Amino acid sequence: MLTLTSRRILRVDRDAGGDFSVPAATMSSALRLPPTELRSRLNRGEVRSQVEIGQGEHLGTFRLTLRCGGRLWTATVSADGTVIDEVFSFDRERLANWRRRHGNAG
Repeated sequence: MLTLTSRRILRVDRDAGGDFSVPAATMSSALRLPPTELRSRLNRGEVRSQVEIGQGEHLGTFRLTLRCGGRLWTATVSADGTVIDEVFSFDRERLANWRRRHGNAG
């Protein structure tokens, strides 16, 4: 697995109900996918997301995860939507499995 860390200053949106949403430009950059490819994969339901609530010493933060094929973006986010840190991982085995299932480059 290839893992890249970066130090970009990012924010994600958070609505009045507390739900997070990642702007398309941020998602495209985070998953290292061109915008048109991201849009296509979103339309096909191939992008998955998960939110975890920080506990204990991590109280007040959230872990957001986006996964598409072998691409994985994980970010620690503060309650106001500021991305504290992020990691991009590229899992070659998962990508190979995804390619076999979808017959697509990824």
